[in-house]
Amino acid sequence: MAVPCPKVAGIPTHQAIAMQLPATSGLRRRALLQSGAALILPASPLVFAQSRAALPLSVAINRAGKVRALSQRSSRAYIQATLNVLSDKARETVLSSQRIIAGNLEELAASNPPAEVRKLLQALDKHNAAFAATLAGTPRKEAIVEVARTADEVLESADRLTKGYEGLSQQGSAKIVNIAGRQRMLSQRAARGYFLIAAGQDTPAVRKQLETARAEFNQGLATLQSAPISTAAIRNELELAKSQWLFYETALTKTPSPESLQTIATTSERVFEVMDNLTAMYDTAVRDLLS
Repeated sequence: MAVPCPKVAGIPTHQAIAMQLPATSGLRRRALLQSGAALILPASPLVFAQSRAALPLSVAINRAGKVRALSQRSSRAYIQATLNVLSDKARETVLSSQRIIAGNLEELAASNPPAEVRKLLQALDKHNAAFAATLAGTPRKEAIVEVARTADEVLESADRLTKGYEGLSQQGSAKIVNIAGRQRMLSQRAARGYFLIAAGQDTPAVRKQLETARAEFNQGLATLQSAPISTAAIRNELELAKSQWLFYETALTKTPSPESLQTIATTSERVFEVMDNLTAMYDTAVRDLLS
């Protein structure tokens, strides 16, 4: 998964790379960041942000909230790869998740957020750089605890940022975007807990993470179903989410086995995709309400 990096004596690897690219354009540097090199070169996407118009708050909530989910998705996929469960796909998921995180952070920075939110964004960028460093190289079982720890730092930091954007909104309906987006994270956190148990980290804390994620996901579904802003199309998608979750949650109750691990790997992705689509639909519904 890793790409060989140049080394300069006495200089960290990421600085050595930067030194060898003095004339590289911003676009080229951004392309490097949003490629697999992001896992070796955890450079800040905030450096590449070019000022744009402010994002609608529902969009900003969606983008920041997705970083929460991708922290858990990246760490879940990393642990999955160490278990040799659809390992090629898992490595692709780590890379794609990091590219999306970089793009979201850049987009949020370019929208010129207020000072208090920018401070939260900068903190998230710092936490994600540390997380990306733990993901670098071939997935190793001895690294999974540190990967999970740094992923949770990103989760907490992204949650603060998401709530920061939510606090800027004068419309209570914007909260529903945060709730829907949080379901993405819970779908991945539950799967990560399951994989951690399978990887030998069967501790009370990990068991609690898994059970809490399941309980909160069910609670979130109930909240979304009762939301007045839910359109007919949204309700149809919610029914799909419920059916996918029912199958997924049943698998989460089983003792880890080669078959159950593969089931969790595939169904967690399906639930993530459905909830990502639902979050986008709520984002659109909120913007339509305010237009």
